[in-house]
Amino acid sequence: MKNQNMIYALKNNLLVHISEVNSGLNCNCTCPGCGEELVARKGNKVMHHFAHKSTFNCEFGYQTSLHLAAKDIIARNKKFSVPELYLSFPNSDKRELLQSSLTLTVNEVILERKLDAIIPDILLETNIGTIIVEIYVTHEIDIEKKKKIKKIGIPTIEINLSKLDRAITSIELENILIYNHEYKTWIYNNKREETYKKYLEVSEKKEAICKNHSWKVYNCPICKRVWNNTIYADFFRDCLDCEFMISYVNHEKTLGQMENIVWCTGNQYINHVKDFDIPLATRIENYNTKKEEEMYDCIIQGICPECEHSLTIRNGPYGEFFACSNFPRCKFTFQYKESYDN
Repeated sequence: MKNQNMIYALKNNLLVHISEVNSGLNCNCTCPGCGEELVARKGNKVMHHFAHKSTFNCEFGYQTSLHLAAKDIIARNKKFSVPELYLSFPNSDKRELLQSSLTLTVNEVILERKLDAIIPDILLETNIGTIIVEIYVTHEIDIEKKKKIKKIGIPTIEINLSKLDRAITSIELENILIYNHEYKTWIYNNKREETYKKYLEVSEKKEAICKNHSWKVYNCPICKRVWNNTIYADFFRDCLDCEFMISYVNHEKTLGQMENIVWCTGNQYINHVKDFDIPLATRIENYNTKKEEEMYDCIIQGICPECEHSLTIRNGPYGEFFACSNFPRCKFTFQYKESYDN
């Protein structure tokens, strides 16, 4: 934060904005952080703000004033917006939307009350339960506090105001708290852990084996590749981009020997969260339909859907057909006329 000039202060134990008071010492205001007397600087050259009467540099004045202002704004509006909640899978680009953005109804706003082993900046009692709100001005939530938040199990949002290059106005703060999501991040929400646990429960742990300078995962549940009647998937070309791979680890198993482990949900055909509520037979049917459409797309482009080599047109007893140029390594064929009949 380049400029932490306070624009909120306490007057007779009530929060006031710089625009609501007289200039100079006649403001009769004190610092919310240290309680020292303040001066209201309301000149023509700089932004109006409060300053300490002495040269004492208060570390918490600006931040505490924002906490008080936030409490006042939320209590007055009786609502608070939360951003979308996503589950990001470890070592994967896979990302699932668990909850859309919401505007919550707020029944009570509690400021800096001790909760087990932590003191949240703001505690909200809402229509969906209790939520912790942390306002990041100079220090973000550290690892230890995150562990404590996880232990008590209360959903927590951090509002990052550290990148603002000046004191935030009351209108800006109200927009951030009540309407916008730009500065908000979910630090903890048990929906993430519960959903990821469901994925793990239906997944298979598979080891990638290095053979002929290629990492292969054998017995691929969706039969990504077949060679000499052996079903497998290529770890780098198939698994890392597969919709059913939820995570993997890559590390040195022994000296000079690597190990790649994949967690795969292909045996249950579960990709998205909504799949948990769909019968297995329907999931299989949906996947086969999608796979068939993707196969046709590859064929139209002249690409083999199994090994990605180019396709050639050949003649056989039943007429023209597509064949893979990688034959005999790849035995993919497709009847030529069938592509037009559909």
